[in-house]
Amino acid sequence: MEYKETINELYKRRTKGIKLGLDRVFSTLERLGNPQKEFKSIHIAGTNGKGSVSKIIYNLLRAHGCNVGLFTSPHLTRFTERIVVNDIEISEDDILRLIEKIKPYSEDLTFFEYITVMAFLYFKEKNIEYAVLETGMGGRLDATNVVNPEISVITSIGVDHQKFLGNDIKSIAFEKAGIIKKGIPVVSSNQQVEVEELLRQRAKQLNSDFYIYGKDFLSFLNKMSFEGLWFDFCFFKNCIQKKVDCTVQPERDSKRIFSLFLPLTGFHQLENVSVALEAFIRSYPQWNEDSIKEGLKNVKMYGRLEVISHDPLIILDIAHNPHAAKSLVSSLKMLTDKKPVVVFGVMKDKDFKGVIKHFDGYAHSFFFTTPAYERALKIDEFLSQLNGDFRIQISCVTDSEQAFKQALNVCREKPHLYLLCTGSSYLIGEIKEFFGEKSLHKGLGELL
Repeated sequence: MEYKETINELYKRRTKGIKLGLDRVFSTLERLGNPQKEFKSIHIAGTNGKGSVSKIIYNLLRAHGCNVGLFTSPHLTRFTERIVVNDIEISEDDILRLIEKIKPYSEDLTFFEYITVMAFLYFKEKNIEYAVLETGMGGRLDATNVVNPEISVITSIGVDHQKFLGNDIKSIAFEKAGIIKKGIPVVSSNQQVEVEELLRQRAKQLNSDFYIYGKDFLSFLNKMSFEGLWFDFCFFKNCIQKKVDCTVQPERDSKRIFSLFLPLTGFHQLENVSVALEAFIRSYPQWNEDSIKEGLKNVKMYGRLEVISHDPLIILDIAHNPHAAKSLVSSLKMLTDKKPVVVFGVMKDKDFKGVIKHFDGYAHSFFFTTPAYERALKIDEFLSQLNGDFRIQISCVTDSEQAFKQALNVCREKPHLYLLCTGSSYLIGEIKEFFGEKSLHKGLGELL
């Protein structure tokens, strides 16, 4: 009971709102001995894919025998998911202890700032060698942006969190580019032209080497199924220098890694794993091929094209913006000929019509529902904004479990259909709870 009450008190800090800026975090960390300086960091920002890239880099470091911490957000079902060291989630007792340790210096900290400081303290105590840090939102003023990393990683940038990061893609990219540090290499996903130009310019200003997917490194997909991806990774610049045609399968040499397997699926994950590999190899020169293969095959990511049943087929994916939905649909069309019945729940600040647009004409039907979370889009708000924009059949069910059961019944009656749950990590957390996942504070998260 003490843990639950203490966490509830911590979450009340969300009423402070989102206060972007680093002064409060720097000040608190200074008074706590600057724990963030006691380990090496790999820092990841972006709109889509940063969770997957973070987890893959973490696994690669683990496979090479490193003591590694992982800090991610939000969680699906348990607050303790956010802070992991060597595959073990932080304990409830350690959370209680660290909250008390930070409390004397925490008056002005927001919720996310508090748990960022908590992660740094915990990592120092555990004597880790590397911390893999996923930004909460943005980058330039994100609470995690107090480290001087080994490498900065920027995943695919799209339009999201406009209220805080700006209404256009260049404004958002400017915030993400804020994690680039002087002289620190940058690895990026493929980006829109104007985003790439902005990132390159920022890296050039800071004398930081810049590497981007599709131009400086690349992967070749050999096979994709629900089990994962089989692929080869290529140092693309090496191909250019040797005037090799990299539109075809390259010949074997020491600059390429062949026959890799990642137990995540989707075209977007091929790019994510490539970005993770490039970032890892450039920040960990002692890497070896066998350990890379071992690290990749042990990656587990929940809620990313996650198959929880094959008969009937049930898939969970946290896609919550149009860019992610486009990638999801593209992959699903490759993976199965069946049509989805979609259980969809989304936060009220998201472009839900932009998401549904990618399913219109593809999905069999939609069940809109509302996750038990304060920021979730309600049915009346959803209906008021639809305006008959879509051809797809849409039903509204208030309770997510009932929506899931009704959609599942439709799939059981028609074998050419499958069930897809998507739109929010909060919805996916609830669905996983239906299937027995341990849950605590599942409805609590950032007010982002």
